[in-house]
Amino acid sequence: MKIKEFSNNFDLSYDTIRYYMKLNLINPQKVGGHYEFDLEDQNDMAEILKLKEMEFSLDEIKEILSFKRIGRLSNYQKNSYYQNLYQEKIKKIENRIINLKDAKKALNTHLKRLKKENNEKQNDLSLNLNSLNLFACPVCGSDLTLSAKEIENNRIHQGSLNCSCGEKILIRDGILYTKEIYDSENKEEIFEADSIHHITDYINETDSEFMDQSYQSLEWLKNRIDYSNLESKTILEPGSGYGLLIRNIYDQLPENAIYICVEHKPELNRYLKSLLELSAAGPEIIFLTAELPNLPLKENSLDYLIDYSGISNYSFHNQGFLPELLLKYFKDHFMMTAIFIIYHKFGEKNIVARNYRDYFIYSNIRSKLKEMKFEFLDEYKSEIKKIDTSIGKYEEFAQIGDQIYSYQLHAKK
Repeated sequence: MKIKEFSNNFDLSYDTIRYYMKLNLINPQKVGGHYEFDLEDQNDMAEILKLKEMEFSLDEIKEILSFKRIGRLSNYQKNSYYQNLYQEKIKKIENRIINLKDAKKALNTHLKRLKKENNEKQNDLSLNLNSLNLFACPVCGSDLTLSAKEIENNRIHQGSLNCSCGEKILIRDGILYTKEIYDSENKEEIFEADSIHHITDYINETDSEFMDQSYQSLEWLKNRIDYSNLESKTILEPGSGYGLLIRNIYDQLPENAIYICVEHKPELNRYLKSLLELSAAGPEIIFLTAELPNLPLKENSLDYLIDYSGISNYSFHNQGFLPELLLKYFKDHFMMTAIFIIYHKFGEKNIVARNYRDYFIYSNIRSKLKEMKFEFLDEYKSEIKKIDTSIGKYEEFAQIGDQIYSYQLHAKK
């Protein structure tokens, strides 16, 4: 019997059959370049499937088949052997049932506790009245006037910030929107049904090695931040996206710090706000929905630029070095902790247009930062990753043929 017929008879894939052959669970003979599965192979396969159905592991099945092959037992011996074998397995299954019942009981206990906990909004992160002194017209730089429709507990839920030049910044559900973004956005709330859907999907869809490297970069960044020095400081994250960075450092930030999440996709700011509002009280978070680099912020008002690849994400579709373009919003002396995507090699299928590639090159980034008079406190370059297969739908910047790594920087100006 050839492998095709053997596969059909037992409803097994070729890969499964070859794996069993590799483990020597079945031992077909090769005849004329093709494997022939005889009656003994068929009997062995039938027994393997029967034993698997009874919860025997492949290691246990291999031991059983080896014993049978070497021992060549009589029918009486075989009967006694299998009786003992099955009795032992029944004992193990009974013990496992007890353990599973205990596990189920523990799960139910924890589930009841979680259901009793308040999973409703614990923290209103709508725009705070006390933060209005940070904002200015992005067109003329003038002060803005508040027109509020709904304020509760010092939080602005609905309203607008208006300039005498006609510019307007809208406030909807506590989130700031430049008028252009608000007018053009698709209002479909894609994350309201399940706030952790994206996280689960990202883990399932993304290459595990890449995720490990990303996590290491994130840990490096987190460990470079001096949280004790952030008291009463104003922090800007350009391109906060799904909030991976702020969600990881939220509970370490001082309560009197102000953290501004800048994101041009409205649905991401709504998602992040709803997620962080499930946390206990922490720092003041401002959700600003705007196109970088023109922001409705006062000049010389920010103390810290913190970034987890948002600067690089800007560079995919824009010329210019984002930290330089944002420089006017920062005080003369400020800190920057950032992670940049670097292409060691741009592959043939690389998605970055040639006129946007300057700030994906390590030497260009470093030269520009020196030109901006940054003092380098700490730097790290991750290992170069050669992209041989897709690393997932969420990381389209890494195409087959690309060679990438991250440049991690902690600096002050």
